Amino acid sequence: MKVIKRELFLLFQLLFLLITIGCNNKKDTHFSALPDSLFCEGDIVFRRGTGLVSRMILTTDKRGNYSHVGILVKDENQWKIVHAVPGEPNFKGDPDRVKMEDIEDFFSWEKAKTGIVMRMKDNEVGNVRAAKNAIRLFHSNILFDHKYNLQDSSKMYCTELIDYVFKQEGIDLTEGRRTQINVPGLNGTYILPNDILQNKQLSLIYYY
Repeated sequence: MKVIKRELFLLFQLLFLLITIGCNNKKDTHFSALPDSLFCEGDIVFRRGTGLVSRMILTTDKRGNYSHVGILVKDENQWKIVHAVPGEPNFKGDPDRVKMEDIEDFFSWEKAKTGIVMRMKDNEVGNVRAAKNAIRLFHSNILFDHKYNLQDSSKMYCTELIDYVFKQEGIDLTEGRRTQINVPGLNGTYILPNDILQNKQLSLIYYY
């Protein structure tokens, strides 16, 4: 009987250890080994999300592999990502809005299955200015656009934000591409991540 109890105790300890290791691994970002030297202000980051909204976007965009997009900025000498996102509050009562967060949070296992970093070629000055525009919108407390209205820039959704900050510098990321969606609750013309990603001036910096 004592032998059985001891074996059960050891088995319990082993299971606890495996669960603990698994949980700790899940906290790691996909970008844990990515050197800062690869980054430039204005790089565009795409991720394939894990939530319901991400699945809905990917269902409507048959050619696309990514459901969300943001822009890489430097704030107080730290790399951050500015993006417009719903359903990711930083505190109780935090509204859906344009956020600025650590790149590790943006690409965390909870939020991203896969991701890439892209850069507009031969456009360093414009890229940096686009990043500054994004920081300005973050500090302006721009809310998330749940109506997905491209004609109103007082609120913005993710791709609208990225398209907007570059367009302010005379750069048309989408080159006029739009996606028509006709599903219950979402009917109209929108910018999807793949509408941006098709730009041939975008070069791949990193992917996982």
